[in-house]
Amino acid sequence: MFEERTYKRCGCKGPLHHRRGKDKGKPVLNDDGTHRIGDLGTGCPDLERKRNHGSWYYFLLIEDDAGKETIRVRKGGFRTQEDAAAACKEVWEDYQAGLDVDVEETFSAYMDRWADKKKDVALSTVAKYREHIRLHIAPYIGHIDRKKIRKKHIERMFAAIQDRNVTVQAHREYVALLAQDCENKRQAWRAAPNLEDRRVLRASWHEARDLLALERKKMRRVTDVQTQYRIRATLSSALGDAVRAEEVKKNWAELVKLPKANPPKPMLWTPGRVRRWRETGEIPGKVMVWTPQLTGEFLDFVVNDDLFDLWHFMALRGPRRGEACALPWTEVDLEAMSVTISRQIVSIAYKLFGTTPKADSERILDLDSESARLFEKRAVLQVEQREKAGLAWQNTGLVFTQEDGSGYHPDFLTQRFKRLVELSGLPPITLHGLRHGAACIAHASGSDPKEISEQLGHSTIKITMDTYTNVLPEAKRLRAEASLAIVPRSGRQAPAAPAEPARTMATPSAEPISIPAQSSPPTPAPAPAAQPRPASGGRLAALKRLREKKVTGGV
Repeated sequence: MFEERTYKRCGCKGPLHHRRGKDKGKPVLNDDGTHRIGDLGTGCPDLERKRNHGSWYYFLLIEDDAGKETIRVRKGGFRTQEDAAAACKEVWEDYQAGLDVDVEETFSAYMDRWADKKKDVALSTVAKYREHIRLHIAPYIGHIDRKKIRKKHIERMFAAIQDRNVTVQAHREYVALLAQDCENKRQAWRAAPNLEDRRVLRASWHEARDLLALERKKMRRVTDVQTQYRIRATLSSALGDAVRAEEVKKNWAELVKLPKANPPKPMLWTPGRVRRWRETGEIPGKVMVWTPQLTGEFLDFVVNDDLFDLWHFMALRGPRRGEACALPWTEVDLEAMSVTISRQIVSIAYKLFGTTPKADSERILDLDSESARLFEKRAVLQVEQREKAGLAWQNTGLVFTQEDGSGYHPDFLTQRFKRLVELSGLPPITLHGLRHGAACIAHASGSDPKEISEQLGHSTIKITMDTYTNVLPEAKRLRAEASLAIVPRSGRQAPAAPAEPARTMATPSAEPISIPAQSSPPTPAPAPAAQPRPASGGRLAALKRLREKKVTGGV
């Protein structure tokens, strides 16, 4: 039964007296007979004489149905007796709701405990949870008691994030001004006419450069709306688990509203945008995608690269980089011309972890004839490399390996692809942009949304159509001409049917391909890919010389 007990006490010190028993009212003596001095607590005479002296406390004794004492809860610091009584009743209601009222735990401690026990999601997802906790949740609401977290606290957190965004953006603009000032001073130093001016201007440039380096270290990222949605999803998942464990009353994150998120849509590098980029360096969007023509130009440029088969596979079939790095020979069927995506490698703080793919991402990808030929060539090459490496060969069983059989780090592929794009002179895209491009190519070739969704390993068609698939200009022109042909007009000749756009990427050879049986492929092994070593710059230098030769017309 609920029975609240409130009392008032202070922190004053003075002569102590017995408060109960046969010696009630008598002084408390030390061993030497002197009057003992200590905390007066509820016995301070000023508590009755002075209205605002001390503070109110509550004491709650919770007993089970058998009358056995189970929990004692005591807390103070309240300004009025009514506040203490209300807090006492709230604790009682929490106990009736099943909460552990005798346990004190900060929200930050709970979030860390929750992340430690989160075993039903991918490692990369848990790493993102911890990032949200460390950067956003713990600094703003981590100090609040887990049981006292409410909707208003989460709303204040997001308001603080918005305020921080203003400061971060202002600082980034300040760094941009410093960078321009540093470059101007460097140019002025290089163009100075005499030695004395050069000495002064060089010292000024060094000062500006040091200031720029200092401020760049302080730079932070803006927490955009999409990231805020992911932070709220982290909170919602944690509070949902806490509700099921009867550790909080309600999932307050579900009640918090955020500004409408407008995720960046992939944009095609149309000829007009490419011309504008070449003139000004302007990139029109955050997510850019090559047209099939630009993809073909890139593949032609890297045809002699050691990883040409990997780029070709990613450009046409669209696997994730971690899926390509983890692809074993046991999942490649050259006779059936198919590849099974059953595992992936994720990079967390540059450390590699082998995991299963994302939800609904285990799938079978059909290979085109050129990809099948390249896979067969890779198998033969690995046999030669294994014989050459001897005891140094690492039997990882992976398809895409280095000369010693070790696998590639996903981040290495990202950096190498970026460098190859720069050398090719093509408009920039990211390695993930090849995945976007594969969706566009599949859409233009006539694949329906369900087929594209299965190819990319998405859980729903909506994700595929909203995020990955762009309508290619050729398809748009076909629809426009089709609309014109439907409307009859007098005195106008029926428009000629437009030429059918290219549906698939052209292969170097159109002759039939006979895929021979794989007689001696590398022996597969389930061991994780080893840490890659940086590749030498010889191949990149050769590609750069090839590009310069093309520009100068072979002179």
